[in-house]
Amino acid sequence: MRLNLGAGSDIQPGWVNHDIVELPGIGSVHDLDVYPWPWETGSAGRIRAWDVFEHVMKPYEFMRECWRVLKPGGVLDLQTVHHRSANYHRDPGHQRGLDEMSLDYWIPGTFLHGRYGPAYTGGYAEFSLVQPVALDGAMNLRWLLKKPLG
Repeated sequence: MRLNLGAGSDIQPGWVNHDIVELPGIGSVHDLDVYPWPWETGSAGRIRAWDVFEHVMKPYEFMRECWRVLKPGGVLDLQTVHHRSANYHRDPGHQRGLDEMSLDYWIPGTFLHGRYGPAYTGGYAEFSLVQPVALDGAMNLRWLLKKPLG
């Protein structure tokens, strides 16, 4: 399964398109701040979470649920707003803005993971970085994170 979290009107053909409200093309309606999520453990090969992470109230739990739902070797494609973006301050639903190191808590080998990782990851929800973090012209950050195979 490929899971498109917070799809809104950005419907991805061939994916399970999710949102918090029932909209055209949305096949799964669920509040991402309610745990556990309705998808089975290890059921997704890829999770696309674009413009979602900055809206959730419980970011640690969000990352742990992504890890739980992903298959070993599965990829989390996460895009979110940079804290210096005008859009971060404009959208009343934004709970946080991030920078290039904000997800290092979940990436072994980084300073933040070494210092705080167990608290953020729950001691298990760790990812490797598939490619360097990208910052686009619209001040969006994008991570491709991979769940370990074992």
